Amino acid sequence: SSHSSYWEDALLAARLFALDPAGLGGVVLRAAPGPVRDRWLDTLRDLLAPGTPLRRLPSSIEDDRLLGGIDLPATLKAGRPILQNGLLAEAHGGVVIMAMAERTSASVAARIAAVLDRREVVLARDGLTRLIPAAIGIVALDEGIGPDEQLRDILAQRLAFHLDLQDLHARDLAAATSPADTRAARPRLGEIKRPPDDIVAALIVTAARFGIDSLTAPLLSLRVARASAALAGRGAVDESDAIVAARLVLAPRARSAPPSEENAADAEEDAEAEPPPESSDTA
Repeated sequence: SSHSSYWEDALLAARLFALDPAGLGGVVLRAAPGPVRDRWLDTLRDLLAPGTPLRRLPSSIEDDRLLGGIDLPATLKAGRPILQNGLLAEAHGGVVIMAMAERTSASVAARIAAVLDRREVVLARDGLTRLIPAAIGIVALDEGIGPDEQLRDILAQRLAFHLDLQDLHARDLAAATSPADTRAARPRLGEIKRPPDDIVAALIVTAARFGIDSLTAPLLSLRVARASAALAGRGAVDESDAIVAARLVLAPRARSAPPSEENAADAEEDAEAEPPPESSDTA
């Protein structure tokens, strides 16, 4: 059924994300609390490397807890400002799970987006500046109802996978796969060669046909293709990896249906038949 194939894709997204959390940015998981969401999160925890930091981020959080700030007891004891890490730096090398992500404020979303881009926290307090490593992946738990309640776009576009599990029921869920293949794929990921030019071009064209105007989406799709190759035990990206990337990264972002071959040909003929616009330059 379509439900079971969608669940299989959701599990595949978990396996790929567990391979490279910081590289793939993360997952928007649109689902109400319940057995389906719990099963997916449990699967992800099993797939992550042992000892991977996991931090839960509440929907409202102060800057000092998010990014870090002055450690008051240590500062008083030392007689000079002592900085302490925030939640994002504590999760370095791991995953941050955002509860009720659709309620995240614009300012918190922007701060997390900046950390995803830099893979570090820039902490500036009371004349002190420190760069703290924070290579993290995000799982944004979106419990929004309707199109008005969604994760802010500045974050959503940086997360490779957008999964909507709202229509799935516990009976639709097949057993999760063993984490062994994900473990075996982890050391291979860094050895995967750059995808061939024709695959790069195909993913860029597919993004354009889906009406996706962000450059981030094709870049994330290329990273997913590399992770897919590593998971399959291949040393290079092939067409099947590109298909996985297009299905999991590009299709959920589609703003328009890709034109059919016939329509595309008609559009090209119309463009060729149309006279060029007259120049409006004045002497």
